Amino acid sequence: MLDIDKPMEAIDEWQKWYRENRTVRTSTPQNILDTVKDMSVQKAEEHFADTIVEFSSELSGKELYKAFYAAAIANLDAAEKEYQKAKQLVDMLRCNNVAP
Repeated sequence: MLDIDKPMEAIDEWQKWYRENRTVRTSTPQNILDTVKDMSVQKAEEHFADTIVEFSSELSGKELYKAFYAAAIANLDAAEKEYQKAKQLVDMLRCNNVAP
């Protein structure tokens, strides 16, 4: 277990553990993508868990669900607006024969 009161010793212990436990393997692009995806899923789970813990004492499960749904809809609306802006610009460029 790492002692957070002694950061340099904790770093030394971690580096020692890493050197003893690392494995050398060849990475393929698919392995890298899978690793990034796994890390993203883990990060999302941690954020969702933090949110649930933060609001679980004030909100019921149904209220948390409604809040998650509202956030998803807000995200969709924002993405749609950004898409429309980008589409408008491309359409204008095409109409003015500026496209390559």
